[in-house]
Amino acid sequence: MFKGMPKIFWAGTALMYGWIGIFMILEMTIPGFPLKKFMGVPACYFYNWLVGLWLMNIIISFLYYRFEEKREERIKARKNRETQDAHTGANIVHEN
Repeated sequence: MFKGMPKIFWAGTALMYGWIGIFMILEMTIPGFPLKKFMGVPACYFYNWLVGLWLMNIIISFLYYRFEEKREERIKARKNRETQDAHTGANIVHEN
């Protein structure tokens, strides 16, 4: 099922779940951590809502789009290189 997934997918998945895991452990081990005030609002709004929900997802989606475009260009260039001399038989491998 996951055989052809691009590497940026796995990097984004690791980043998202790593972020969740780190802050889950911090919230469980530090008493009152999510409700500590930062600029007048609870800190959990900043690290969960702004960073975790918006900023990180925008960055990951941009990187996924960018890396996928480059990947498609490489695949297209590779196919053009392989089929460029196909009519002359240059890509046929002869074993003796």
